[in-house]
Amino acid sequence: MTDRVLIVPTSSWTRPHQLAAAVAAAAGPDAIVRVLIPAVLPPTLPITACPPRVGARLDAQREAAASALCGRGRGSVVIAPARSVAALLAVAPPPDRLVLVGGAGWSLRRAARGLAGGGVTILPAGAGRARTPQPRPAART
Repeated sequence: MTDRVLIVPTSSWTRPHQLAAAVAAAAGPDAIVRVLIPAVLPPTLPITACPPRVGARLDAQREAAASALCGRGRGSVVIAPARSVAALLAVAPPPDRLVLVGGAGWSLRRAARGLAGGGVTILPAGAGRARTPQPRPAART
């Protein structure tokens, strides 16, 4: 039985290596992994217009996901324009499992549960990253 997995980064700021790790963990011989990278644009821009800096970040995510998927199983990587990640999930075909990579607010979590029911996994942006405490600045007297 094949397992349909949909992986969605929640922001263009999601680091490519985090997305690649999620793809590598989900890909397997019995899994069809679809990576849907949202190109979220404000209403003031046409849906086809993407600023170069945002486009570069999305391309880096696409390349990382494609290389993680290569040789591990079946699947695809697509960049899709949208007004929000939740709006993109509303039109996505329902998967068996949904993996969100990055921070997910209330409306996005609600849209994800509506799409995949209980099969939703959220990998926060800071997962697995060691945080080093920063020294406080000296007080002036």
